[in-house]
Amino acid sequence: MNDNLPDRMLQLMSDGAWHSTEELVEKISHRFSATKHVLSKRGYKFEKRRIEGQRHEYRLVVESRAIA
Repeated sequence: MNDNLPDRMLQLMSDGAWHSTEELVEKISHRFSATKHVLSKRGYKFEKRRIEGQRHEYRLVVESRAIA
């Protein structure tokens, strides 16, 4: 695992769409939640929603910036 996981996760999730646990495990790592935690400490915000039973989806909160 030589890739930078936080950068990879930001690249994947920068679309603002919901991403399933299965997708994050496949494309990031089985420890994607640790990567999410690192990014949260850097100020990134994530939303989580339950989709069925114990299955969840996550998305990066992309805040729009006002143009001055």
